[in-house]
Amino acid sequence: MKCSVCGMDYGVSHNCSGIAPLQTPEEAAPPPPRFAPSYYLRLAFNIVRWDDVSTRRASRDSNALLYGIALWAAGVIVIFFGTALRPILQRFSASPLATSPPALIIGLIFGLVFMLVYMGVITVVQLGLCHLIAKWFFGAAGTFIGVMRPLLLGWFVNCLILIPYVDMLAAGIAWTAVLMLVFEEVDGIGRLQAFGISAGINICFIVLQYALPAPH
Repeated sequence: MKCSVCGMDYGVSHNCSGIAPLQTPEEAAPPPPRFAPSYYLRLAFNIVRWDDVSTRRASRDSNALLYGIALWAAGVIVIFFGTALRPILQRFSASPLATSPPALIIGLIFGLVFMLVYMGVITVVQLGLCHLIAKWFFGAAGTFIGVMRPLLLGWFVNCLILIPYVDMLAAGIAWTAVLMLVFEEVDGIGRLQAFGISAGINICFIVLQYALPAPH
């Protein structure tokens, strides 16, 4: 586990100095005061590259939540068009509305809205469960919002699901790595504990997605 005061990793007990670890100038620097999408894109890529400083910066940055939601939505849209567009077009071409482009556009809009809501519920439930388990069993010191900020920025790694043959495996490994980093750095739990929570919840959600009927 990691002490919430001094930041030291320990097993059962340790001698706490009572002094919080010093922040580097990069970590303590304030976020950009204006609209800065390029900054948050770099922050997101640094998070998925396992940059602990970027992860902690994002967890304390109130603007990171809004940019994270935007990046999350962009990732969901990419996955929607990469996985659902062809089946929708095939069904549409076989229906009596095949000669009505407005009907296709309306269908795509409804499908995309459903996908955003569906994935939003899954994301919140998944991250909420991970955070609650870390709180209840491992004394996590972070907050749910603090965890959500870097995780939403790094959620786009799930777009690896579009890679043929290694789709679910690649996305699962990458997302588990991001989860593990964030829960270790923001919630202050040990790396092994963070890996156990992340991998366990990910496996459960993958099994559920295969077990439950796919949404149409």
